[in-house]
Amino acid sequence: MKRPLCLMAILLTAIVYVYLEFFVSDYLKNPSEFTNDNQVQVIGIVERKEFRKDFEGDKALVIYLSPVNGNFGKNKYIQCYMSKEDAVEPCIGQYVKVSGKYKCFSSARNPGEFDSRLYYSTLKISYRIKNASIIATAGRTDFLKENLYRIRYHLEEVLDRNLNEDDAAIMKAVLLGDKAFMDDEVKELYQSAGIIHILAVSGLHISILGMGIYKLLRKLRLKSAPASVIAVAFMILYGMMCGMGASSARAIAMFAIRMMAPIIERTYDILSSLAVIEIMMILEQPLYLYNSGFLFSFGAIVGIAFVMPALGFSFEKEELAKMHFADDPEPSVLEKIKMYVISGIKVSISILLVTLPVYMSFFYTYPIYSIFLNLLVLPLMPILMIVGIICLLIGNLYAGNLILPGTLIHVILSWYSEICSIVSMLPGRNIYLGHTTKIQIVIYYLILMFFVYSKEIKIPVFDLKKIKTTRYLFPVMGIIIILFRPSVDLKISMIDIGQGDCLVLSTRGEHIMIDGGSTDRKEVGKYSIIPYLKYEGIGSLDKVIITHEDEDHISGILEIMDDMEKGGIRIKQLILPEVAEESRGDNYHEIENRARSLGVPIAYINSGEKFNAGEVSFTCLNPEINMVSDGANEYSTVLFMEYPFDNRKKELRFTALFTGDVEGAGQEYIKRLIRNNPEKYANVSILKVAHHGSKYTTDEEFLNLVNPKVALISCGIDNSYGHPHQELLDRLNQIGTTVYRTDISGYICVTTNGQYSKTIP
Repeated sequence: MKRPLCLMAILLTAIVYVYLEFFVSDYLKNPSEFTNDNQVQVIGIVERKEFRKDFEGDKALVIYLSPVNGNFGKNKYIQCYMSKEDAVEPCIGQYVKVSGKYKCFSSARNPGEFDSRLYYSTLKISYRIKNASIIATAGRTDFLKENLYRIRYHLEEVLDRNLNEDDAAIMKAVLLGDKAFMDDEVKELYQSAGIIHILAVSGLHISILGMGIYKLLRKLRLKSAPASVIAVAFMILYGMMCGMGASSARAIAMFAIRMMAPIIERTYDILSSLAVIEIMMILEQPLYLYNSGFLFSFGAIVGIAFVMPALGFSFEKEELAKMHFADDPEPSVLEKIKMYVISGIKVSISILLVTLPVYMSFFYTYPIYSIFLNLLVLPLMPILMIVGIICLLIGNLYAGNLILPGTLIHVILSWYSEICSIVSMLPGRNIYLGHTTKIQIVIYYLILMFFVYSKEIKIPVFDLKKIKTTRYLFPVMGIIIILFRPSVDLKISMIDIGQGDCLVLSTRGEHIMIDGGSTDRKEVGKYSIIPYLKYEGIGSLDKVIITHEDEDHISGILEIMDDMEKGGIRIKQLILPEVAEESRGDNYHEIENRARSLGVPIAYINSGEKFNAGEVSFTCLNPEINMVSDGANEYSTVLFMEYPFDNRKKELRFTALFTGDVEGAGQEYIKRLIRNNPEKYANVSILKVAHHGSKYTTDEEFLNLVNPKVALISCGIDNSYGHPHQELLDRLNQIGTTVYRTDISGYICVTTNGQYSKTIP
């Protein structure tokens, strides 16, 4: 059997994954005796340390402790952000007693959100201590790790001295694996363009540094065996200095196997080598199967070595190294460029086929222009790294500014930023894939494996020589299957954004957002709303309805507009309440002006006006046209929804009432409208409770008029307002309404076909 190690790796991966799906909580265990912001004391060994930005954006020392006692499940470390007032910096290897405030990592509360708890568990970090101070130290220093740490930050000082702040931050990431001080906008720019991988210490570093050292030693007439051992040892130390992430660990381990294979008289096989490393890493940390860096790193190699040959593409640039006779003419420069472009596109397609499920499991979009952008970026990476290494070496000997290397680095990085900025403004820069299911991923990979092995199957139908194009339908079929998402007639999603409101309604390809903001979560658009929209594959919002101008209803929408300016999710129409000018505050005008600056059409709505989305009908109940109100809550837009609106059997009709923060005069007005047509508004299927469950609205008379079957309340956990108030909950309970709350359930989803509905907290 060919490559038995690969089969072992596949089986082990499948077994571990199935186990984790049922018992992943064992790996996510946090110490139950602690609660957030409690003062705690821990004794442990300093395993490593680094500098990062703290929660105020300042530079802070972070140490990672391995506690001497405690129940942390499968995790091993505690991350301690040291207090600015604590001048004590412990050495790696020492025992320390640390005191500070306990902070647990939070799980995702909405689909698509970053899961801090799972991510840090993949790094074996159990929890965090903030404002930590060292009470006592003891024990010996780990000489090797401590000096690698000091070398790393000495080299970072060399970069700081010779490059401007932005260039130094990027080069720290490229050369030393330190992304802590990179500007968030630069990171986002690189990620959205699909070139964020150049910042990871991976195979490119190994090929330049490792092979460079090996070839240098060979030129110095050192024999192959000792040269290989020295090169491997250097790369292991380099990886330890840079933090040894998943991609660097994989690359260094493969380099070591590649260099050791001739010494032990074995043939090097890239896939078998990859299988051995995967087995070792999965056994050491099973949660790597939930780590995007690990999956992308291994997926890229599998794509190049396993899938690309099956596509009929060459491997290791064979097209550029084909055997030719001495009198054959050399390819022209244009032909070489053409071959390079074609080869690069083939590599990108091969990697994409393997990593497509990873994109759909973690990022939900694919930067389509990255296929071509990497052709402009990667050729300059060896130059950038070599110049950076020269800068580090000379900078250790020369205290002055290194103008020439610094200038060249700046030119290359400016080129990267410029082409990324251009790409970000191109239409359709991202394909919004949305999420997929586990069963779709399994089927996709089975089809891809069948495609790869189909050329070896001894059945005439699958004979590669007889069918040169039919077999390529398999990966196409796999892509169709993994991208398939069954549509629901109507989906109402209440996103948990803390103390605020955000509803997303989807029906037959149309998407409407009602409000989007929070007062207790920073950057809620960036970290909650936009990730959810990407998760659902929503690249544009047909309508964004703002009920009123309070911050807890608009802050996230302003962030969506900022993202739109960079080429992100598009808003096709903004709808604002049509109230008197004296009722429109600063926030109203801010979002109005922001929409105009982006070319977003603005519509104004008042009581009695209607609009449709597919078979769903919306009727505005509030505000009265040109309403003058004492506060923004009174003029909140209230929408009554019917689905299907043309159904003659009213008992099968699904209805919903979206109330914003309506209160006072606004609530009295909609009660008058409902009294005039009680049959239409009675027994609503869904009520979005006004003002996060405040007792000052949604009164007893209103509830008796609409008699909701289900009530949805959006509010923050332990919010300072006490929402939802018990008086309001009692009123809902008295009429038999089922209540779902985001502070308890997190994300809430309601799906319906007009006759049957399902609510998922």
